[in-house]
Amino acid sequence: MPIKSDIKPNIKENINKNCRTKCEDKESGRLRKITNQTINFQKELDNIIENIENSEVVPTLLLHSCCGPCSSYVLEYLSKYFSITVFYYNPNIYPSDEYWNRVEEQKKIIEITESKYPINMITGAYDVDRFYKMAHGREAIPEGGERCHLCYEIRLREAAKIAKQEGFDYFTTTLSISPHKNSRVLNEIGMRIAEEYEVRHLPADFKKNNGYKRSVEITSQAGIYRQDYCGCEFSKKESDKRRIKREKKALREHIKKIYSEIEKEYLEKSEAVIIEKFLCSDLYKNSNNIFCYVGKFPEIDTLKIINRALSDGKKVSVPYCVAEHEMKALIINSVEELSVGQFGILEPDEASEEMKKEDADLVVVPCCTCDKSGNRLGYGRGYYDRYLEQIEIKKIEAKKDMAKNVLLIRKKAMVDVVPTDEHDIRVEVIITE
Repeated sequence: MPIKSDIKPNIKENINKNCRTKCEDKESGRLRKITNQTINFQKELDNIIENIENSEVVPTLLLHSCCGPCSSYVLEYLSKYFSITVFYYNPNIYPSDEYWNRVEEQKKIIEITESKYPINMITGAYDVDRFYKMAHGREAIPEGGERCHLCYEIRLREAAKIAKQEGFDYFTTTLSISPHKNSRVLNEIGMRIAEEYEVRHLPADFKKNNGYKRSVEITSQAGIYRQDYCGCEFSKKESDKRRIKREKKALREHIKKIYSEIEKEYLEKSEAVIIEKFLCSDLYKNSNNIFCYVGKFPEIDTLKIINRALSDGKKVSVPYCVAEHEMKALIINSVEELSVGQFGILEPDEASEEMKKEDADLVVVPCCTCDKSGNRLGYGRGYYDRYLEQIEIKKIEAKKDMAKNVLLIRKKAMVDVVPTDEHDIRVEVIITE
C-alpha cells in the first residue's frame, strides 16, 4: 500500500464528491451530543457503515493512530468502507527513539494491510513541548485520569483540524481499541471537537467484536513490535511498576520452589554457620541497640540471635505490626514475651516500650532473597522498606550515625539480580555461610 509521510493527501483524487450529501440525511443527529444514557458506539458505527454501503459512495476518513499495532485491526476493518489516511500524531511518546520506532511500525502495518482502497499516511510533528505543557502539575495523576483525557484531546483536536483543512468526510482515532481506554470519554471528546471544527467524528469502540484480540493476532503473525506501555513517560513508569511487580511475584515462587528441594541437613548447617558469623562480627559486637526480625521458616531462626543479644546485655526490639504497611520496634526482655501475631509470626505485647528509631544501631532485616549488591526481595508488604527509610530520616534529624542494615541468608537462596523499584532500599551487609 502506498505511504505518504509528512505530506497532505490529495483529497480531490480520493474523495467521492457526493458522499457528504448522500449520507448526511441518513445519519440522525443523535450523536451530536452524548447524554447520560448508555450509547453503543459500535452499533452507531454499524449504522453509518450500512448507510455508506447503501449509498455506494466511498467517504474519506482521517484516522488518528496511536501506534501501528492498535491500527492493525482498525485498518483491516474500516478499509473496506473508507478511503483512509492514517494520521500519526502522538507528541506524548517517550523517549524519542520510541517515537520513531512507532512511526516505522505504523508504516509496516499499512504495507501489510490488504485494503480495498489505498491507505495514505501523514506523520504529524513530534511536538513534545505541547504535551509536557499540558501535563505540568498533572504528573502524579494515575493513568486513565485527567492527564490522559487532555492528551486524547490534544491528538483529536489536531486530527479534526487537519480533517477540516483537507476536506475529509470523517475523523476518528484508534485509541478505543485499547482495553484500558474509555470509549465513552474518547467519543465525547471527539464529538465535542467535531462541533467546534464543523467536521464529522466517526463514533467507534474498536475493542468490540474482539478488535483488540485481532490486533494482537495480526501483529504477532507479522512480527510487528508491540510496546508494553501506552506511550508517555508517566505510563512507562506505571508499566515498569507493573512489570517489576510481576517479576517479584515470579521470583518469590522460584525461591519457594528452591526451598522445597533443599535438603534438611543443608538448612541446619548453613543456619548454624550464618548465626555464628553474625555473632562473631564486629557489627554485632559494636551494637548496643538491635532491632531484629523474628524468623519464620525458611528464614534464619533469629530467636537464637535474640537470646544471645539479651544475655550479652544488649537492648533488643522486635517488630510489631500496628497497621497495614506500618510497624513498631518494641523492646523485649525475654523471648517468652512473644506470642503468635499477624502472618503467624511471633510478636511482642503491644504495650511494650518502643525503641526510638534514632536509637537503633543495627537492624537485622528479613528477606525472601537478595543479590550480591544488597538488593532485597521481601514478601510484598513493604514494612521494612518504609521502616528503614523512617530510621534514616530520624537519624539525620538527631544528627546520629546511621544504623547498619544486615541480611542473613543462605547462598542457595540468593539470585543474580533482584528486580527493584524506587521504594526498595538496598541493604549494606549480607552474611551467608
